[in-house]
Amino acid sequence: MQNKKDINMGNHDKYHTASMDYRVKVDLDFFKNVVFTHLYSAAHAEPEELHFQGGVITAITGYTEWVSQVSPVLSIGWDWELRYENANCQYVKIGPVFSNIAFHMDENLQNEIDEEEYVQRQLDNKIAEIDWNEKIFQSITQ
Repeated sequence: MQNKKDINMGNHDKYHTASMDYRVKVDLDFFKNVVFTHLYSAAHAEPEELHFQGGVITAITGYTEWVSQVSPVLSIGWDWELRYENANCQYVKIGPVFSNIAFHMDENLQNEIDEEEYVQRQLDNKIAEIDWNEKIFQSITQ
């Protein structure tokens, strides 16, 4: 079996390259056109000590993972919380996005902004385009 590093290092083209830290560097224009497919979602288990207490405020939280169909595979995941707002239950993304994605940035842009902040902003924009609430609902209620 081939080492994962060897497989990824063999996948180079002008749109995406794998780096030694296993992040895949992609052009932003390429990334904007990538379609992500739902891989897995689940709710976090509630601590057992809360099972025997009544009247305790709790939050329903979980996580979701999405992957691309390109090679090397791009992956994004994030934590969510189920909230009741405006007479409606909805899943809300909480915290940073976890991903193997980095972006090719020109030198001027690298000097002006924090790279990780830039990556998070682009990933958040992509998540806003995905209809992920329904997929989470389907995953955790099956």
